[in-house]
Amino acid sequence: MRRASALLALLCLVGAATGQAKAAAQPKAPDERVAGWRSDVDAWLNALREQHYVWKKAPLQGALREAASRFKRDVPGWSDERALAELARVAALAGDGHTDVRMVGAARVASRVVPIRLYQFSDGLFVIDAEPGLERLIGARVVSLAGVPAEDLMRRIRPYVARDNDNGVLWVGPRLLRFVGCLEAVAGRRLPGKVPARLKGRDGAETAVQLEPVPATGMFRAPKLIPSRLAGAPPPPLYLRDVEKNFWLRAIGDALYVQFNQVQNAPDESLAAFAGRLDAEIGKRPPRLLVVDVRHNNGGNLDLLDPLIAVLSRFTSGDRPGRLVVLCGRNTFSAAQVFLARAEHEARAEIAGEPSSSKPNFVGEFNPVELPWSGAMASISNRYHETIPGDQRQWIEPQPLLVLGSTDYFANADPLLDAVLASDR
Repeated sequence: MRRASALLALLCLVGAATGQAKAAAQPKAPDERVAGWRSDVDAWLNALREQHYVWKKAPLQGALREAASRFKRDVPGWSDERALAELARVAALAGDGHTDVRMVGAARVASRVVPIRLYQFSDGLFVIDAEPGLERLIGARVVSLAGVPAEDLMRRIRPYVARDNDNGVLWVGPRLLRFVGCLEAVAGRRLPGKVPARLKGRDGAETAVQLEPVPATGMFRAPKLIPSRLAGAPPPPLYLRDVEKNFWLRAIGDALYVQFNQVQNAPDESLAAFAGRLDAEIGKRPPRLLVVDVRHNNGGNLDLLDPLIAVLSRFTSGDRPGRLVVLCGRNTFSAAQVFLARAEHEARAEIAGEPSSSKPNFVGEFNPVELPWSGAMASISNRYHETIPGDQRQWIEPQPLLVLGSTDYFANADPLLDAVLASDR
């Protein structure tokens, strides 16, 4: 969604006691750190009440109030990194994927991450990338991390994920599990030094490693899936070759393949101009099958979608309608979800792949909020997007439904596109 042009600063004043203690046994006032974190959770709740599409009209649910009370009670025993994670847990109870607290960017919190990147495949949680010097870990399956068995990691991280539906846990959960603060939360203990991990290599052997956390850099941006970095892997498949380009197209035999990775204009071409170029390509040599791949598309500006939807609608209508298949996945979110719903509803698209991380109709918009003490970056959703009137689905069910497995991924295969192309022969 469109980002606000400026950050909204929320001020929350923490009162200071003016009198002196009357007895030595009297409890001490909270120190500045604890008082600061408590002021942040209050500031976030105030912003929720003032701005959120749902909670500015309805009383806060009991779970939200209880979570905030638990935060205030337990924060003295947490590290700052865990406090940030626990604040994200409170925010997740708002009930949508755009209302969150980010794990990076807080002025007072130096967030750290373990030096590996994780992905939840259909057959387990795997290491798909690693910092220099740890490349040997790529391709290994996680047996445990921070002492928590792999089968429990995704279950325990679930409450910390702001989401529209459960596929958001698959998308965001493995990224959160990199953060030391989140690992402290799921493990229930502090992790001041190296983080223990047990990994099962491609040869089936288990190894124990100690992972030295590194500073977390950059904003909490959803990264695209990368090609397999396993040593000796074949060249990357089409869908993993140019994921950083906002959009591009290529003919595949009698089919035309479009990769649509961001609902934003590119530096050298607007989305409207690309839609015109796609229309011209269709007119020059009408394909039997048009595939639009939004597996990497986590959103942008939905106001840019009309020209592309118009081209797709013309393609599937008229005397000789073409076949349109949209490939989606867990990374399909926000404005890309609006595209997905409109493609199905207005352009009669078939949907294939893995369910998206959002609903056809959802509460959305990124509205930045900076919390007053920690400087943590948050967002409050203030708009309801009803793309398909009355639609109550948690996601648009893909046909065929295909969740990527580790074997195909590390071999740089794309069974989804292969299946769609084969179905048109």
